[in-house]
Amino acid sequence: MRRIMVGLTVALTMAAMGLGVYALPASALHAGAAADCGSAGTFTIHATQTPLGPLNEQPHPGIVLIFEEGGVLTVFKLAVNGQVFIDKNETGRAMNNVNEVTCTFTLPDIGVIEATGILTP
Repeated sequence: MRRIMVGLTVALTMAAMGLGVYALPASALHAGAAADCGSAGTFTIHATQTPLGPLNEQPHPGIVLIFEEGGVLTVFKLAVNGQVFIDKNETGRAMNNVNEVTCTFTLPDIGVIEATGILTP
C-alpha cells in the first residue's frame, strides 16, 4: 500500500509541475471560475491561495474541484486545450461503471480546462 501511495504522490507532483508551466500568469488562477458541468449544472470553483506564493492555489484542479455552491468533483481526467495531462486509470473506471461528469471552465492566458470525474453533492 505504501508503494502505491508513494507512486501516486510522485505522479500527482509531476502532473502538478507540468500544469505549473501553464499557471504562470496571475489571471490563470482557478478560484472563482465558472465551471459548466452539463446537466449537473454550473458551479463556481472554490480554491484558496497558499503561503507558497500568489500563483499557488489549493486544492489543485488535477485532484478535486470544490464548488462554492456545494459539491466536489473528484478528478480522474484533466485536459487543457484538448491535451490530456492527467488520466487516472481509464480501464478501472470502465470496469467499475461509474457515472462521470465533465466540467469545463476557461482560464485567461491558458484556455479551456476540462475535468472529468465523479461529482459528489
